[in-house]
Parts: sequence; C-alpha cells; structure tokens
Amino acid sequence: MKKESPAQIVFRFVKDNWFKLSITALMLFAWLRKDLNFQVKMDESPYQLEKSVSKPKEKYTDANPLSAALPQTGRMEAPSISLPGFGSMGSTDEYPSIGEAEAHAYLARFVKVAKEEQKRFGIPASIILAVSLRQSAAGQRDIATDVNNYFAMPCNAEWNGACREFQGHTYRKYSSAWASFRDFSLYAKEHFARLKGADYEAWALALENEGFAETDHFAKEIIELVQGYRLDAADR
Repeated sequence: MKKESPAQIVFRFVKDNWFKLSITALMLFAWLRKDLNFQVKMDESPYQLEKSVSKPKEKYTDANPLSAALPQTGRMEAPSISLPGFGSMGSTDEYPSIGEAEAHAYLARFVKVAKEEQKRFGIPASIILAVSLRQSAAGQRDIATDVNNYFAMPCNAEWNGACREFQGHTYRKYSSAWASFRDFSLYAKEHFARLKGADYEAWALALENEGFAETDHFAKEIIELVQGYRLDAADR
C-alpha cells in the first residue's frame, strides 16, 4: 500500500469533515467579532462616550429661528425707549445694557412658550414677551441667569418654593426658564381673570395698578416694547 503524504492526509481529513469544520469556523468568527466590538467600546475615552449622548432640550425655551409669530422686518425696529436700564431703573449691575441683537435673540427664544401660555391661559403672548424682556433684561439680569426668574416675581406669602436675595430684594427661584413662565401665567390667571380677551394695553395698565412693576412707568414701558417690536403679531 502506497504511503500517503502529509498533504494528502490533510486533504482527506478536510474532505471527510468539511461540515464540522465549517460550523466550527463560523462559531469562532462570531466569537472573535463579539470580542472585538466589546474591546472597541472599552477603548473609547469618557469624552467620546459623552459626546455620543445628545443633551436633552428644555421644552419650548431653546433658541430657534424666529418664527412667523414675530414680524420679519429685516432689521428689528428699535423701540422708542432704551432697553434696560430703562432710564432710572436700578443699578447698571442689576440691569445690564443690552442691544438690539440680544433683544431679538431673546424674543426668538421665547416666542413659542409665550404663544403656548396664551393658548392655555388667555394671557396675550405680547404681554408675556414684553414683561419678561423688560424684567429680565433680555435674560441677562442676575435673577434670570442665577435663579431662572424672568419676571422678577418676588417671594411672598403666595410662594412656597426657594428664594434668593438680589440687590436688597428677595425673588423666587425656579428650576428652569419654563417654570418661571408658567408661574407668571398662574399668577396672571389668579389676579387678572377679568382681563380674559383684553388687549395688551389693558394688561399693561392692570399690571401697573396691581403694583407688579418696579417702576412708576411700567405700563408705558411695556406698551412701548410691544409696539416697538410689534409683539402684538404674536397674539394672533
């Protein structure tokens, strides 16, 4: 009998056991692929993993392109009064100077939440935008940046939440900008239910008469902001 060479022996073994060898190769490939994927994930740095997780957005208050609810005039019309400090209001630290670009960006950011609050509570969106723009200095006043208070809502007997003192006054502290807008809506609903369906001028005068403002000319300033930036377009 002729003796087989090593190559012939291997060939015959493969020929007789090809099915078992194929299954074994597939299982080995699957195991190696799983292990490789696991190793790649382990090798990623914490920074890379952090980047892969998208940051959740705060409802309604993230900056968006200016919607059709606000007038498209190319360059925004400047109101007839200066933006904060609003003449004799407070110190420069409390009311930082803001320009047209900052005001425009602020209105674009909050027009959606203002319209949602109008739909739910019947408060003109123009009033919500103008009051918050003025009281927060377009979001740059310390009470807005530090405690999310965009309406200068004070701590009083009606408030059970956290408070913070600024410039000798105590203001409400909120967990988010949206919470500040909702609290103002609840306040307005409770104190000005009679104004449902009224225009922005009636609301501005009512807020001034209620003592809501920090100035003697609050209604005039709010009306001028609404008219200067044509915020009444958001009411429709």
